[in-house]
Amino acid sequence: MNTALAQQSNSSQSLLRHPLARIATVVTIVLVAAQTFGTRGFPESWNIGIAEPITGVQSWVRKNRSSNWSFKFFFNPAISVVEFGLNGVESFFMWLPWFIPPIVVFLTIARTRRWGLATFTACVVVYPGVVGIWPESIVTISLMAVSVAICVLVGVPLGVLTALNRRFEVILRPILDGMQTVPATVYLIPIVLVFGIGPAPAAIATVIYAIPPIIRLTCLGIRQVPKSAVEAAQMFGATKRQILAKVQLPLAVPSIIAGINQTVMMALGIVVIATLVGAGGLGQEINQTVRRLEPGRGLVVSLAVVAVALVLDRVSRSLVIEPGGQRFHISRKLMYVTILGLIFATILGRTMDWIEFPFSWGTSFADPIDTGFKWFRTTFDVITRPFNDFIVRELIVRAQTWLNQTLAWQAIVIAASAFSYFVAGWKMSLTTAIGITFIGLTGRWPDAVDTLTQTVIAVTMSMLIAIPIGIWLGRRPRAESLISPFLDALQTIPNLVYAIPFVMIFSVGPVPGIVAAVVYAIPPGIRLTSLGIRQVNYESLEAATTFGATPRQVLWGVRIPLAMPSIILAINQMVMMVLAMAIIAGMVGGGGLGYRSIEALTKPDAGLGAEVGIAIVIMATILDRLLQATARRLQAPAAV
Repeated sequence: MNTALAQQSNSSQSLLRHPLARIATVVTIVLVAAQTFGTRGFPESWNIGIAEPITGVQSWVRKNRSSNWSFKFFFNPAISVVEFGLNGVESFFMWLPWFIPPIVVFLTIARTRRWGLATFTACVVVYPGVVGIWPESIVTISLMAVSVAICVLVGVPLGVLTALNRRFEVILRPILDGMQTVPATVYLIPIVLVFGIGPAPAAIATVIYAIPPIIRLTCLGIRQVPKSAVEAAQMFGATKRQILAKVQLPLAVPSIIAGINQTVMMALGIVVIATLVGAGGLGQEINQTVRRLEPGRGLVVSLAVVAVALVLDRVSRSLVIEPGGQRFHISRKLMYVTILGLIFATILGRTMDWIEFPFSWGTSFADPIDTGFKWFRTTFDVITRPFNDFIVRELIVRAQTWLNQTLAWQAIVIAASAFSYFVAGWKMSLTTAIGITFIGLTGRWPDAVDTLTQTVIAVTMSMLIAIPIGIWLGRRPRAESLISPFLDALQTIPNLVYAIPFVMIFSVGPVPGIVAAVVYAIPPGIRLTSLGIRQVNYESLEAATTFGATPRQVLWGVRIPLAMPSIILAINQMVMMVLAMAIIAGMVGGGGLGYRSIEALTKPDAGLGAEVGIAIVIMATILDRLLQATARRLQAPAAV
């Protein structure tokens, strides 16, 4: 008996000597002390007043925009160049007869002998005119064409420089990481401060938001060029410039094309939000559907935005021949005849005044969609109203009360820092502590708590839906191929459109924003989870089956553990997608940082915008880094 007690005592002492146990003990003591003696809610008197000096800068900018040298010689000329490009492209498309753009698109793609794709894309060009939004689509095409062109002209050289210069990569990589982590709305705040409001500032914001993929993928393409190809060129006496132009860039074309495609998709994603700074076009039409609560018209206009992105993507792909791809020779005679035919058609169209689209079906065929949502709200009110009340009263209000009034803010900082230390080490722990505290010092603590609460609810709901579906699809390739087009559609529709039907169903408030964020975040969660399940190596599955494991045991004991890094990355993407929907939630009554960002943009109030932007950046960065670190910890060891 005494021996057993002695052994138990020794084991307890050895457990207490473990570093993690000692750290946990210290953290627990500090947490209890912080909760006992700390203050509830971040003290308002600690606000360091970031807004005041930035508002002062905004006033100075307004007064000196036409006289200060930095605006005279840099900012104003940059805006003028972008405005010239936007006005030129828009005026040119407005001048052309309506039937010329679809013909040009058809001929551009048809030169690759893809007649079906060329016909489909030409029909897509006509779609905005058929539904009566041809002028608005031209404005959006001009914005996207100029923005994507600037991204290519700037991004490809930067990608090449990043691939060839390691020091430059070290400097640029954190900047690109930050640009891809920060929600799109944060870019608009400094853009409005420096450049004001209008289509040109919207284009600059689109460039900043959409340029990281083309830089990264150009760099990746250059680095993935086989060394044997470079060494062969060196053996034949080629200079570095010749190797770049004749070997590396041609072989990197597939990666560059993928970068252009991703840039087009990201530019599409900011089209709606850019209307807050005066972009106009289709995004403005979508914003109006939110005010009018017209989900049918919103869907019709959103499909026009998708059509614009699809046309730009397919045309850009057809203009570049990938290495090893088939080169289609077109005789000069045919080319000259085609150009003359287009000139003749243009002159004929101008002469006959065939400029505007000749007919329009309008959006009346979308009215049944609006009627259907109204019927759904009336019929299922006994379900939607209790669901809305449960989310607001039992989850949002209770969580906000717990974080603002029950827990001391010091305890929140310590708990988050301890978790960061366990997941990612002391550097991340220190970053978390400083970041959370700084949010309080900006005066945005209540808004950040509101946004965090809604984010956690939306991400939890997304996980409960996306991860089981992704696991199920990962073992059924045929089912995944069937559902893939539906997921593609969900990822291409502008995010504001998701909020319109849910506002009609639940009325204005935080719930429509949460449910819309769930629908918006589900597709990448399903895709990444399915990818992780599908990529589990066959040898591990075969070994488990050989030892008599049942399919359920293989799933829970092999597939899911080995796919866990991918599942964590899926959660990471869902978190980023939900945060990207924060401003949309603010537009439909969600409150929090999203509402404050809209308030900052519409006034405009650069000081408030800076506080909100800092809070969103800190929150997004901490969540992103913690989830990435978790994925790395769960990564299976590499086979030796």
